Amino acid sequence: MNLKLQSNDSFEVAIKKLEEIVMLLDEGKLTLDETLTLYEEGIRIYRYCNRKLDNAEQKISLMMNENKVPFDFAESDDFKGE
Repeated sequence: MNLKLQSNDSFEVAIKKLEEIVMLLDEGKLTLDETLTLYEEGIRIYRYCNRKLDNAEQKISLMMNENKVPFDFAESDDFKGE
């Protein structure tokens, strides 16, 4: 797997790359230069994933605040009697 973040990588692909980087760093078999390069790419991927999560959270918050959610989950009749 190419561990470099690509512009078309999904959140899920980025997370897999980050997990692979963490695993390689944990093994401790890399040279100092390889470690620094992977660490730098890991930080880049972490920031990308964090931005994606923040954006998703903002979208959900906007939808909830604008009453675009079709029903209140806590008061839905679908869950009564279970």
